[in-house]
Amino acid sequence: MNMEPQLVNRKKVRGWKRRLRQLERFRLIYRVLDIPTLRAHEVEYAKLWLDPWSRLVKRNPPFWYRRRAVAVFIDILRNWKIQLDELQEPYYLRLWLFDSRFPSTQVVAAIGSRVLFYERSFNDRPGMVSVPPEPYHDAGCDLHALRWRTVQDEEYFLASVDAESEEERAYLRKVASREESTPDGDTLYIMERGLIWIGCLPSN
Repeated sequence: MNMEPQLVNRKKVRGWKRRLRQLERFRLIYRVLDIPTLRAHEVEYAKLWLDPWSRLVKRNPPFWYRRRAVAVFIDILRNWKIQLDELQEPYYLRLWLFDSRFPSTQVVAAIGSRVLFYERSFNDRPGMVSVPPEPYHDAGCDLHALRWRTVQDEEYFLASVDAESEEERAYLRKVASREESTPDGDTLYIMERGLIWIGCLPSN
């Protein structure tokens, strides 16, 4: 049960040129939406493995690298929109920009029965700034070109699955932002991790 806070990686990271090449390879691979997979599962993701930040205990890369990654995600978002428009059917297409858990950032596309599911997946945070803050802005992408919605980043732990002992349950009760009961009588512990900015291109 990993509930460590998501921190900026303070350790020295080497090989930045290699990691930038990795980012470019990711962009080229995912610019073309896998339509057969989308048809089969009604959902497709573009999520970047950010080594060493995506390991078991996830940490955030520095902001300059995050800005480069966001520009890549927006490029993928634009290309997927072109391909989804050609399907001539309803779809969900968004960039999920995680603030405190940046390695979870991804582009999500859905069709069919999954559209409504993803549209209802997050709880709004009224009163919050609707556009990602200045540290995410980069000359390579215009964040104001997207429509943004600010939502709560929440992590869920089920007592019967994630707490093997009373000690672990006590810890969950202590650190959880709130608790809810499931229809089958289990306890769901909900932890607020921060904010997610949900971005979409106009006309979607």
